[in-house]
Amino acid sequence: MQYKAKIKKALAVLSPDLIAPEAPMQSALLKRAVALAKITGCELEIFHVCYDGGLLYQLFASDDELERQRMRLTDSAATRVAEVAARLRNEAIDVKDEVRWDNPRTDAILRKITQSSPDIVLKQAREHSFVLGITSNTDWELARRSPAHLWLVNNGVDDIDRIVAAVGNQPHDTNEITSAADYDIFRTAGLIGDIFKAEIHPVNAYQVPDTQSYVAASASMGAPVLTEEIPRVSRSKIFKKHNSNIRAFAQYFQIPTDNVHVCEGHPTEVIPNVARSIDADMIVMGSTNISRFERLFSSVTVEPVIADAECDMLIVREHEPSSVPKAAESPHYGVPKYDLARAIIEPESTFETPQEVAGIADLSIPLRERILQAWEYDIKAEMREEDEGGPAGRVDTDVLDDIYSAKALLEMKKEKAGNDNKTLKRLSA
Repeated sequence: MQYKAKIKKALAVLSPDLIAPEAPMQSALLKRAVALAKITGCELEIFHVCYDGGLLYQLFASDDELERQRMRLTDSAATRVAEVAARLRNEAIDVKDEVRWDNPRTDAILRKITQSSPDIVLKQAREHSFVLGITSNTDWELARRSPAHLWLVNNGVDDIDRIVAAVGNQPHDTNEITSAADYDIFRTAGLIGDIFKAEIHPVNAYQVPDTQSYVAASASMGAPVLTEEIPRVSRSKIFKKHNSNIRAFAQYFQIPTDNVHVCEGHPTEVIPNVARSIDADMIVMGSTNISRFERLFSSVTVEPVIADAECDMLIVREHEPSSVPKAAESPHYGVPKYDLARAIIEPESTFETPQEVAGIADLSIPLRERILQAWEYDIKAEMREEDEGGPAGRVDTDVLDDIYSAKALLEMKKEKAGNDNKTLKRLSA
């Protein structure tokens, strides 16, 4: 089934490990973002929040010096993110990049979402536990407060082949299993399913009321009920009602009824269990904006499922205004130290010496090697032109020796990094 909704803009929030100079481009988050952009043709924006509490105050540093340190840190991060963007552009992706110094991180991300208005936000999921509904972290806060749909990417998932769509699990009228919000959840799941050619599995959890509640409800309608019959009768009636409703729901969206899962239990247990049983790659569910205080007195589903899920999570947000705290001060925006497109095409006009290129810690070794290689090609092209009768005296042949020296230095750094990785793997084994 083709879903009418489209993804026109996606925002990928990069964590510090994804902007490290040697970070793999094949990270799960970037793989999802690249696939989404290529298949849908949507605009992609990559965003990173840069912050270090140690640069807010230092005993022997002036405010101006701390400001300079913050700017250096932010510009350094912007240079690294610019390389990530440059690699994505090489794959013909329409991408923008931004780095800002801002705090707290969750609020900074929310402010960015409000400003950019993406259709979907992708973020690397972090491991966390759920304790009494009072613990909190960025993933949960975004799940509750983001004005856009939130995709939490699990590093252990390679491809999106099976999607669990959790429907009919919100508080609702006793006469209705599904609601308008469930249609939004399913349309979003179907859209992702169409994009990644994944099959959809609707999941619904139902609960049998306790004996006292059942008797009270029946007595109010003048229907005498034998206490011993309650568990059997109520389970059968409730299951049939939920199963019939969810199957009709699936048929409306042209989903095979064999894919429908209606199980007794609380959604926080049923949803992750079904996802594991069918080896699902994504769970799609809805959420509403409630405070941490309200979680103490409300039955919450999103946070415990996020904590228990072993796959990607897509949180479908209801269309409601989001309250985003204002920043305490204007954020600093990072500026890349180099124009990377120009650096590769005209390295000699961007850098003073090849040794400068070799020493740029904010760029990956492969990119530095590529810049040096381009510089070498330029020098050799000028030498050939001079040999063929072109203007003489323009070529500084000593630069070639400097390039070879810089390349050798990078080769040593690459070998050391490889040995360090082997040692780390051996120690962690």
